[in-house]
Amino acid sequence: MKKNLLIAVLLLLTVSSVWAKDYNVETKKFKSWGEAQFDAETATITFTKNWQGGGWWLSRLDCSAYDCIVIEFEEALPMDVMFMATYSAKDDKDQKIKSKVKVPAGKKKAVLELEPAYKNSVDGLGISATKAGVVKLKSLNLKEKK
Repeated sequence: MKKNLLIAVLLLLTVSSVWAKDYNVETKKFKSWGEAQFDAETATITFTKNWQGGGWWLSRLDCSAYDCIVIEFEEALPMDVMFMATYSAKDDKDQKIKSKVKVPAGKKKAVLELEPAYKNSVDGLGISATKAGVVKLKSLNLKEKK
């Protein structure tokens, strides 16, 4: 009995340590730009025009321990959205380097791969929509690949 209990506790600790590796981006800290609107209580973004949006300032967050960012919505998207990570590093045109993923209408989830060379300093995450509409965020997490 004690052996089974010990195994159960060790298994729980192992599973907990895997969960602890994910980093939940505080969705309530979203800042809109353009004419987009954000309701922090419901985590709802209202895009009033095409290519309006917003994002999360991460202040050069070191994401070296993570491989990707998973964004999930409560319902299937009514329009295409672009989700991106902006790094502190700049290219030869003095523009900040970005990773982007297009999330097609009808989908609820996307995975954005982080650039290995730049993920040690992520300035922020952003989202914009191809047309007006409403989306509700379910989760936004930095994750290690399994």
